[in-house]
Amino acid sequence: MALGLIILYSASYIAAYRYPFPPPDYYFKRQLSAIFLGTLLMVFTSFFNYKKHESYTGVYYVITIMALISVFFSHGVMGSHRWISIGPFSFQSSEFAKIFLLIYLSSYVYREGEERIRTFSGGVLEPLVKLSPIYVLVFLEPDLSTTVFLITLTLLVLYIAGARLYHVLAVFAFGGFSVWLAYITGFLHTYQKERISSFLSLLTTGQSNYQTSMALSAISHGGMVGTGPGGGIYKFYMPVQFSDFIFATFGEEFGLLGISILLLLYYLLVREIIHIALKIEDDEFARTYITGFGLLIAFQILLNAGVSLGILPVTGVTLPFVSYGGSSIVSLMGGLGVILNIAYSKKD
Repeated sequence: MALGLIILYSASYIAAYRYPFPPPDYYFKRQLSAIFLGTLLMVFTSFFNYKKHESYTGVYYVITIMALISVFFSHGVMGSHRWISIGPFSFQSSEFAKIFLLIYLSSYVYREGEERIRTFSGGVLEPLVKLSPIYVLVFLEPDLSTTVFLITLTLLVLYIAGARLYHVLAVFAFGGFSVWLAYITGFLHTYQKERISSFLSLLTTGQSNYQTSMALSAISHGGMVGTGPGGGIYKFYMPVQFSDFIFATFGEEFGLLGISILLLLYYLLVREIIHIALKIEDDEFARTYITGFGLLIAFQILLNAGVSLGILPVTGVTLPFVSYGGSSIVSLMGGLGVILNIAYSKKD
């Protein structure tokens, strides 16, 4: 988060030159506030008995559905409805839905048992059907990338929990066919089709779109040690340079060395999370939740970095603890607090 604040300020102060001309530290202060709120939530969840989350799953389900429905009554931004505004604050419901997803799946695996998870009905079909209202609401925002992210995360967690590989692959194949069908029938929004077309064009002809081209140029310009904090130039031309493409901005100003350090820190974080999960043998809820959270972090890193490197289509997924976004910071830190509570609740 410290590295994130440095690169966030460097990437966002240039917004002061754009109408309506916010202060240079506007986004920096908002991110700092989100980190403060996230820290408070992390402290709270680290003292909140994690076993109670399993019994509150039904309540969390209703709250998540209501929060996702509420976004449709909010003021839309560029045709999409993803944020709920409460006074000067706004939050993105789908970010908190990711944490609920992990709690629900952990509770489901704990209740059903290993034998039930090994069947197609219990291991894949039933949880997908029960969580389908969340997928549909996120898709209608519209947010195709987060919808795909949530479904993929669900399948990965179920596979780790014991679902059969060919059951999971069958659902992936069906999902891929559904996206292809939606693409050729014109069911997707124009910008969604453009993102897919640009990625396919990159694979077939090697020609990247404007966003990817700027991101790759920024990383290339950074070289081995980077231009130094504030020294990047491509952030002036790159869209959403302090959110979706903050990895490229970081690469330009800190170079390959900085990227290596950042990825090392991520590796150590995910490694420690998985290490805790592996030490738990008698609590399926705790083990599934911790493993799922580690997958959540790793998957988001892969997607965000992959977009900047041009090997994945533009998704809009944030770089954990680094990208601008209060909802992402607060939800991830709250989820991390649950892991702290589990870790300190176990004698080993």
